[in-house]
Amino acid sequence: QTAEKSITTDPFVVYISGSDTRNLTLTTSRSDVNILAVVNPSTKQVLLINTPRDYYVNVNSLKSGIGKDKLTHAGNFGVEASMKTLSTLYDNWDIDFYVRLNFTSVEEIVDALGGITVNSEIEFYTSPDTSDEKFHFVEGPNKLNGKAALAFCRERQSVAAGDNQRGQDQMLVIEALIDKVTSPSILYNYSNVLETVRNLFQTSLDDDDIASMVKLTMEGANGWNVQSYAVEGTSAFSSSYFFGYSSMWVMEPDM
Repeated sequence: QTAEKSITTDPFVVYISGSDTRNLTLTTSRSDVNILAVVNPSTKQVLLINTPRDYYVNVNSLKSGIGKDKLTHAGNFGVEASMKTLSTLYDNWDIDFYVRLNFTSVEEIVDALGGITVNSEIEFYTSPDTSDEKFHFVEGPNKLNGKAALAFCRERQSVAAGDNQRGQDQMLVIEALIDKVTSPSILYNYSNVLETVRNLFQTSLDDDDIASMVKLTMEGANGWNVQSYAVEGTSAFSSSYFFGYSSMWVMEPDM
C-alpha cells in the first residue's frame, strides 16, 4: 500500500521501535519501545500511540506461527514481525514505515541536534545503572543532552506510574525531537544534519520521503501538532508461546 501513497498528502503510520541493545547491527532483538506515529501531512497532525512492551498479544513471528506472548518478544523475529503484531492488535491498520533506534542512537541523535527541551509531567530523580551520574528532572521544561534524554525515557523504578509513565516519557522525548528537527536551524541545514545522524538509526523511509517532509514543513506557517495516547491494561501472569516461560509477568490489554 505504501507505493500508492503520497507522503505529503495522505495519512501514514510509522512504527518507532526502540531496541534494548547498544548494537544497532542486531536486526533481531527485543523491542522495548513500541510507538506508532500516525501522521496526517495535510493537517500537520501527529498522534503518538504507545503500546507497553509487556502487552500480552497474539505475536505473529512470521516464521514459526502465531501465539500469545509479550509484544517485546516479537522483536526477536525482526521488525516486520513487530509491525504485523501491532497491525493485528489495532484492527489490521496498515503500518507503512519503520524507524529503529537503540540506547546509543538516542544519546547521539539528541547531541547531534544540539540537545532537546522536554516538558516533563512530573518531577523525579534517576541514576541509570550504566552511569554514576544522577539526574533531576523538574515538572515542566527540561533542557537535556543525549545522556539526560536517555535517562529520562528509561526510568520506571522511581516514578509512581512505573512502566506507564516510562511510555509517556518516551513519547514526550519524541515530541521534543519533532519540535527540534522542525525548527528553522535544523530544517535549513537538514542535509548536513541527516548525514551526521544517518548511521544512528535504521528506517524504511528513503531520502526522497524525508526531503518531501522537510519541504512540506518549511512551506507552511504552522508547525506540527503532536498528541499522544497510551493504551492500558492490567497485571497478570501468563505463559510465553515462543520462549517456554510457564509463568511471566504480562499486561493483559484493556480491549
